[in-house]
Amino acid sequence: MNARGIGVAAALASLATLVAPQASLARNPHCAGGIQYVVGGLRDKEKGNMEDYHRQMQKALSQLEACATEDTLDYEAIGYLGWAYAEVESCGPSGHWFTKAINGLTAKGDKKRAENASNNRDSYWINKQNEGIDRISKAQSAYPDFTKAPENEADKTLKAEAGKYYQQAIQSLTCASLMRPGNPQTLRNLGSVYFFMADFPQAERVYREGLKYAPEDSSLKSALRAGRVNYANQLSTEKKYDEAIAYFGELLKIEPNNANLHASLATAHLNRAQGQQGDARKNDFKMAGAAYQKAGDLQKDDPDLFFNGAVAFQNAGENALAEPMWRSALKLRPEDPETRSGLAGTLAELGKYPEAITVLQAAIAASPKDKRLHRQLGGVYSKSNNNTKATEELMIYLALQNGKAAPDASSAAKAAPAGTEAAKTLASMGTPEDVYPWEAQ
Repeated sequence: MNARGIGVAAALASLATLVAPQASLARNPHCAGGIQYVVGGLRDKEKGNMEDYHRQMQKALSQLEACATEDTLDYEAIGYLGWAYAEVESCGPSGHWFTKAINGLTAKGDKKRAENASNNRDSYWINKQNEGIDRISKAQSAYPDFTKAPENEADKTLKAEAGKYYQQAIQSLTCASLMRPGNPQTLRNLGSVYFFMADFPQAERVYREGLKYAPEDSSLKSALRAGRVNYANQLSTEKKYDEAIAYFGELLKIEPNNANLHASLATAHLNRAQGQQGDARKNDFKMAGAAYQKAGDLQKDDPDLFFNGAVAFQNAGENALAEPMWRSALKLRPEDPETRSGLAGTLAELGKYPEAITVLQAAIAASPKDKRLHRQLGGVYSKSNNNTKATEELMIYLALQNGKAAPDASSAAKAAPAGTEAAKTLASMGTPEDVYPWEAQ
């Protein structure tokens, strides 16, 4: 999984201190009483008198709920209801009543009280936002890659600790998102927690929620894309190939020229092919080859894309499609024996024996002790009905396979009986670099 590219917003600065009420005439007694309970409760909290603080906040909630029912236009008091709910960390109701108060006061043109309510709400929102960011930081310090399986008991403990911090971050950021519904910064941070925990569907849900309110937010767009790509890769890693292939297909509708997506789709097809039989297997290999080919066309400097595509086409029995892929790979990696071997094998299957022989001879010149190349060349000679050369390469293969290099190549060569092929070779070509004696069966 690739979890890079998802950032967490920086902590925000604290806002101004909470705003005290202004005098109001002829106010509903529930509204007036509720405000006084909030103010009195906060004073008790400052003094450390927590028992009275909690008692007064409960009374404030009771009075202000009645106020909101009986006097729906007292938006200042309704703002205090949001304040009281924030104090008891009831984030959904707090956000609801704060929003109602701010919108109502703004509509009335009461900018001062609207600003007071907004500042009060934002003070709680910022605290929860910063609390969540802090927990994310602690989780990543404890266990940086949450998707990595623990290797020992110490790792298990650290991962469990990170999981605890992530859950705390979710609680704090969820609270913040309820206090300021639709805030893209909060939703981006909340989505990042799920992203870091590899819960990509949940991360996508949160990112999409943020984009409803901020459709042009580039950070949210980037985070959503990364989450979806990682989810597709996760499906592939979990061997849910049908789902992964379908998901990559959806992603490619949006980014048809993304080479990495085509390569990932190809890998999913390639892996699914391993468990298939017959035509289904061949079809998956062919689809893998086509996807690698598309990725290579988009990212022309990566020889592995062409190499993998050629292998996939070969496994599908599509040698005519494999040949250009081998040539593209060889152009980028001209000295690679594996690529030369692959191209030669495809050429031989297509009946292009002379070129296959030339390619293998060049590969052997670069890696003369690679027994696999000698065996393959012998096979090509055999297919082209050159039995003498086929036998010669077979002998070299068997010598490399079964023999052991003589400590002194010169002395071993000169010890060959007169008239033997070894003696004739010594006379015509000089002292060999290596001699491999072996027992023929």
